[in-house]
Amino acid sequence: METIPEKTGSTQAPAGFILTALLVGIFAVGLTVAVSATPDLSVNVMLDRDTIGLDEQALLQVEISGESQNLPAPVLPTLPTFEIYSQGRSSSINIVNGKVTSSVVYRYLLLPQKPGVFPIDQISVVYNNRRHKGNAVELTVVDAGSASPQELEDRALDTEGDSRDYFMEAVVDKKEPFVNEQVTLTLKFYIAVRYYGSPELTEPTTTGFWTEVIGNKAPYFQKINDRRYKVIERKYALFPTQTGKLTIGRAAIRTTVAGKRRQKRDPFDVFDFGDFFGRGVEVTARSRPITVDVQPLPRAERPDDFTGTIGSFSIRVSADKSQVEVNQPVTVTVAITGTGNIKSVAEPVIPELDDFRVYRASSSEKLSASGDKFGGTKIFEEVFIPRRPGTLEIPAFKFNYFDPGKNRYVTGSTRPMPLMVTRPEGYVASQDQPYVSPDMTIGSEARGIRHIKFQLGQVTPRGRVILLTPLFLLVNSLPVLLLAGTVLLRRRREKLAADVGYARARGAARLARKRLAKAKTLAQVQQAGEFYAEVYQVLTSYIADKLNISPHGLTTESIAELLRQRAADEKLVADVSRVIEECDFARFAPASLTQQDIDRSLEQVETVMIGIEGVRFA
Repeated sequence: METIPEKTGSTQAPAGFILTALLVGIFAVGLTVAVSATPDLSVNVMLDRDTIGLDEQALLQVEISGESQNLPAPVLPTLPTFEIYSQGRSSSINIVNGKVTSSVVYRYLLLPQKPGVFPIDQISVVYNNRRHKGNAVELTVVDAGSASPQELEDRALDTEGDSRDYFMEAVVDKKEPFVNEQVTLTLKFYIAVRYYGSPELTEPTTTGFWTEVIGNKAPYFQKINDRRYKVIERKYALFPTQTGKLTIGRAAIRTTVAGKRRQKRDPFDVFDFGDFFGRGVEVTARSRPITVDVQPLPRAERPDDFTGTIGSFSIRVSADKSQVEVNQPVTVTVAITGTGNIKSVAEPVIPELDDFRVYRASSSEKLSASGDKFGGTKIFEEVFIPRRPGTLEIPAFKFNYFDPGKNRYVTGSTRPMPLMVTRPEGYVASQDQPYVSPDMTIGSEARGIRHIKFQLGQVTPRGRVILLTPLFLLVNSLPVLLLAGTVLLRRRREKLAADVGYARARGAARLARKRLAKAKTLAQVQQAGEFYAEVYQVLTSYIADKLNISPHGLTTESIAELLRQRAADEKLVADVSRVIEECDFARFAPASLTQQDIDRSLEQVETVMIGIEGVRFA
């Protein structure tokens, strides 16, 4: 057998080493792809206040947003100087152009243990083996009582110097704002006792302001005059629309608080649950009105084309095309973003252009609030139609506004945008003859835009006018008549239900006819007593219903006097009196009556009823 000698000192790598290196490379490439495919997350850390008292508390919010719907919870660092309590979380999902983004806000309550300045850092989120770190914030804790101003401490006391159980405060951040500058109004409801349900707020009157609600703040606790109050806040963005002194009206909040327990009157009443649980008392707290002195904008250095916009803004312009043919539209989008009254932001002024025809397409607003500042984005869409071919230029847009923070006028501008305009087929370079594309029809055969007629010709109506046809008028008048009838019927029913006298007067004749019909069935000698009793009831009840009085106790003399007061004929009064007297006689002596007497009485009462119906009782 031939033996193959072993090679020594060879530079060739073993196969196992090559395979291992290959696997490591594949794993590294896959890890790089996975890391690059991991959606970016952002972690934003916020504090509701940067300074609190030792007996107060701060709200820490951690907002995590990204392109994933399963966002992890944040990891908080060790904060030994605070007691931390979770206040829950809220989430939202947005879908824009098929792209899904989500956001989760975690809330924590921080209770300080000692005064000082404490940085809060290293709040992070671990997602797909990557650590995303949030921004650092700083919280200052001062000694107990120093965070409450003297005016607030005085407001928490009543006229006798005792601590109030509840009160309401309204404060503004500016007392002398410029016209259309934001004034942040904060309503604070302080309550130190237990309350039931949700407090009901009556909004303050803000005449002379453009008002936007910023929202409610998470409740927190504050110690005032050695007493712990729960504070509920609501913020508004007010934009004064005129100069001079304007008043923000009172706000009111109503709630039910636990009342004081009363002493038991019965010592053996062991089931006095009213005293055990306490009784709720409805109370109302009101704020004081606030007057602000609105200042006009300074005249110095005011631009000639100033449009009245106030705030802090930036302008951005984009076009949907960079190359078009002559007479083809280009949509230019102008976005103005910042803080201020977005709804009053004016459109940038576009000068007359020789190379373009400009038309305004639309405008829209996206409102938002960042902290206590109200703002957003206002978008204008302008359509530019080039008149000639060549390399044209969409000019720069200028937008001026007054910045109250800098106390001066600011002008923002954009860069010009080049636009390549090509010469289409059939183009004629003439101002008198507009360009017509080969597939465009201008004339009597046009379906979209009709050609201009220089001679109107004879104008005569064609066919009948449908509005004047009887069938059209009849069909369209029926719903109106039906509605009018329904309204009248409903009003009549409501009046009958509300006015008893009116209802009795309206139904008197119907009830009288009903009783008279019953009397005719009793018009027999054997039932003479019942017949005359019913006839008597017909007359007295009819008169009583007409006058809205009781029929009981009416005598012949009183009925005659009532008829004379209504200007009734004396013969009618005499006939009514005679019929009533016959009824009284017949009811007590029915045996002496004949059938002829009953028939004659029935005829008389019918005649008398006809006469009474002609009397005006109202």
